[in-house]
Amino acid sequence: MLSVGASKSRARTFVVAWLCLQVPVLARAAEPLHVGRSATTEASLARDRYDVSAISESHAQLFRRALLPGPNGSLVSTDTVTPIYEYVRLGVRDVDTPLKKDSLDLELAAWARSWLGERKGEGLLDGDVQTASVRLRLQTVSVRLGRQQVFGGAARFARFDGVLVEARVFGQLELSAYAGWHVLPRWNERRRYEHLGAAPDNLQRDTPALMAAQRGQYWLIGGRVAWAGAGRQLGLSVHEQREPLGLARRNLGGDLRWPLSARAVAGGTAVFALDRRRFADARLWLDLSPLEELDVTLDFLHTEPGLLLSQQSIFAAFGPSEYDEAGLNARLRFSEDIGLDGALFGQRYADARIGGRGELALRVRVGALRRTFVRLVYARVSTGGNGYHAVRSSLSRAISQRWLATAEAYGYFYDQPIRGYRSSSVYAATLSYEPVAELRVLCGASLSRSPYAELDAQAQLRISYALGVSSGGRR
Repeated sequence: MLSVGASKSRARTFVVAWLCLQVPVLARAAEPLHVGRSATTEASLARDRYDVSAISESHAQLFRRALLPGPNGSLVSTDTVTPIYEYVRLGVRDVDTPLKKDSLDLELAAWARSWLGERKGEGLLDGDVQTASVRLRLQTVSVRLGRQQVFGGAARFARFDGVLVEARVFGQLELSAYAGWHVLPRWNERRRYEHLGAAPDNLQRDTPALMAAQRGQYWLIGGRVAWAGAGRQLGLSVHEQREPLGLARRNLGGDLRWPLSARAVAGGTAVFALDRRRFADARLWLDLSPLEELDVTLDFLHTEPGLLLSQQSIFAAFGPSEYDEAGLNARLRFSEDIGLDGALFGQRYADARIGGRGELALRVRVGALRRTFVRLVYARVSTGGNGYHAVRSSLSRAISQRWLATAEAYGYFYDQPIRGYRSSSVYAATLSYEPVAELRVLCGASLSRSPYAELDAQAQLRISYALGVSSGGRR
């Protein structure tokens, strides 16, 4: 892959600067009007501050690709494209409102993409708004309105357009509730769609099946109750999601963290699929620090990945079957510069197969200024059928404050041949240079051999530029 960075346009720089200049105006407009302010009030207002951060990044790539490999012996068509990406993030905090000082926050994150070269089925322009919300904070209650995300618990992760209300009661009890329309994946509305295995003359265009989705039929609702205090935490959450064909997900979630002593903490998380009456995911863990230099985590996991998907998704029927896993992770620190990591887990699958995985890694930082970091890893994986041994090594060297070099080498050795191959290998290296904080130049190359590619060679040159503004405005 070959990618070349693009600099900021004057128009975009002007827009970002203009948005930053509007914040003081909006903040002043939100102030209540007073008649005959005292000198003390004027001095207090003069010291009032709000925070503004604006970041814009540009990335451009130039590469040649094969969209779909054909059957053995068939020709594979390739095309050369140059996608240009633009990422913009804007945040404003602690703006005064008539209800309360420092109570209003705004957040915006969006991206856009344009294609040059042989676009074929790709549109000339594309983009999306990832986050666009306004948050009002009043004493122990906050309300967020707009496009946002909810994490963890019964929802796991959901992005939606709607409202989120959070409140703290009695100091240690936290309540939250949300509702709205969940954000649809962009590929739901592709203008050009081809059935898998179909010939080009069977392309579907402008059919009812490809009509724009009705957002009102995609909605979700949920909430969480949590108690926290003295390092302890207990939470219970619910999440329901609907789609045009019916129920997508209805989950009950729980999470717990409970210190047993100064050197032991227990906890767990669980997601129970109420609609299918089975645990989609359940994990119990125990963190131990028997020595200052040693940390150990005992872990048990039960999961059925298909239950984490929407009932209306075809992938839910073909998802991986359930399995249980138990084992431990350990980290031993010999010194600030030398450490040893280890993991050992066993698995039991629904079809009674027994598998396991283990890993041992050595971490070393060397040099007078500790600019060189080395990591050596041996891993073993078995699924009850096939398995492999793996040897991985990586080297990172900070040549100076502006130059950074990395090198990696991976080798995989299979128990049983895969398409006639007994091993795979990957080699990669990068060199990056940061002349200033906003500009970064990176060049890299990789070479790999696997059962699916006799030889895969890639090269990359990327220049990225980020314009950032961060300030504390004063009225």
